[in-house]
Amino acid sequence: MRNPIAIIDCAIGEPSYNCMNKLVEKFNQPFTYHWVSKEGCQSLDFIEEASGYIIFGSDSNVSDRLEWQVDLAKRMKEKLLKNVPVMGICFGHQLMADAFGATIDLVTPDNKCFEGIRKQEILTSHYGFEKDSQFNIFITHHYEVKNLPEGFVHLSTSPDCFYDGLAHKELPFFSFQGHPEGSRNFVKSHIEVDLTPEQIQSGLDGGSSVIKKFIELVDNHCAG
Repeated sequence: MRNPIAIIDCAIGEPSYNCMNKLVEKFNQPFTYHWVSKEGCQSLDFIEEASGYIIFGSDSNVSDRLEWQVDLAKRMKEKLLKNVPVMGICFGHQLMADAFGATIDLVTPDNKCFEGIRKQEILTSHYGFEKDSQFNIFITHHYEVKNLPEGFVHLSTSPDCFYDGLAHKELPFFSFQGHPEGSRNFVKSHIEVDLTPEQIQSGLDGGSSVIKKFIELVDNHCAG
């Protein structure tokens, strides 16, 4: 069996255990958990090299340049350059784009919060995603990626967020501004707008399809 996938929790207040548990229950995969915003990145040194890394969201901003943020970005870029798969979610999406030279800023000057669910339109076939396919994922964010980093492809878009999804042309990386890891508890605790049961289920289903593609990417790299 391959090494576990490392879940990197960047939450500032409460840990994202419910999202971690959702992934464990849904995919029956080996995972390790690392609350780097609370405890730093050192726990990553005490495991065998992970087969892949999923960087969760955060209430902090990339522009804060906190010690753990700088350390995490450096570590994850090094892993990617060694051809280890990495996936970015919300803050993780922004962190890795920033590490490769993108600009991160507010979506709107008035600091509007975008929350609920959002339909992704896939723009290019890459890493298991098919051009022109669509799916919903949960969202809650104020910031976004403003330009495409060198070496990346524009993976998905939406009316509210142009660079809603990114992928690297050659390195095993993709990311989304939304929250494919989001659980029902995540919806209750992080999304204030009312969602219908059908909308919640569509967000869960769309998110699971994204995580599944990352697990497949990890498996393909381990097999290759």
